[in-house]
Amino acid sequence: MGLRSERAARAYTGSTGPGNMEAHMARCEHCGNDYDKTFQIVRGSETHTFDSFECAIHVMAPTCAHCGLKIVGHGLEANDRFYCCNHCATKAGVSGLRDRH
Repeated sequence: MGLRSERAARAYTGSTGPGNMEAHMARCEHCGNDYDKTFQIVRGSETHTFDSFECAIHVMAPTCAHCGLKIVGHGLEANDRFYCCNHCATKAGVSGLRDRH
C-alpha cells in the first residue's frame, strides 16, 4: 500500500495550470466528507480516498470470520477467511495457525 500517490499530489495542488496552487477538496469515499487533507491508499490497481484512518479501516480492513471485528493488525488467514486472533480461528474449527514472520 502506498499513501499519497502522484494522483493525490495533483489533487492537493489542483494542477489546473502553471503556478496555480488552488487547493482541491477531495471527497472521502466512505463518509462523503469534503476535506483538504484527504489521503489515498493504493492496493493493487485500486486507489481509495479517505479523510481519516477510521474510514479507511471501515472500507479496507478484513473482517474476522468468527467475531466480525475489523482486523487492523496482522490477523490470521486460513481457507480464504481472516481471523483477528488464534482464539477466533480455533472457535471456528481452524487449528495450526500462527502469525507470519
